[in-house]
Amino acid sequence: MYSINHVHVRSEHPEQSAEWYKKYFNAEILSSKEVIPGTITITLDTGGPVRLNISSQPKGSSPDTTPAILNKLGLEHFGFQTSDIESDINKFNKENIPVVMNVTSIPGGAKIAFIEGPDNVLIELVQPPS
Repeated sequence: MYSINHVHVRSEHPEQSAEWYKKYFNAEILSSKEVIPGTITITLDTGGPVRLNISSQPKGSSPDTTPAILNKLGLEHFGFQTSDIESDINKFNKENIPVVMNVTSIPGGAKIAFIEGPDNVLIELVQPPS
C-alpha cells in the first residue's frame, strides 16, 4: 500500500518560504536540517497527513522557474483545504498575494480558488460543500 508522504518545493530562500506557509497556512516547522549534502530541507506540518518540505538548491542548480499557471504539464499545484475560502481570498488580496483564479463553485457544491505562493508555486484552496 502506498500513500503520499510529502510535497517538496525547491527554493532560493527556503527559510522565507517556510515562514510564508507558517504565516498564511498555520504550518508548523518540524525540522530544518541538511538532508542531501549541501542543501537544507525544512519540513512543515500543514495539519494533515502530508508534510511540506522546502529545500535550498544544490550548488550548480539552474535558477530557472516556471510560472504559477493553471493547466501546465507535470506537477501543476497542490491544495489546502479551508473552511472559509472567501475570507482567505480577501486576506490574500489585502496582502497583494497574486490570485490566479478567484473563488469558483464547482459541481457538487465545493468552492475552489488558486493563488501564487513563494517560488512560483500554484496553490489551490478547496472549501468542501457545506
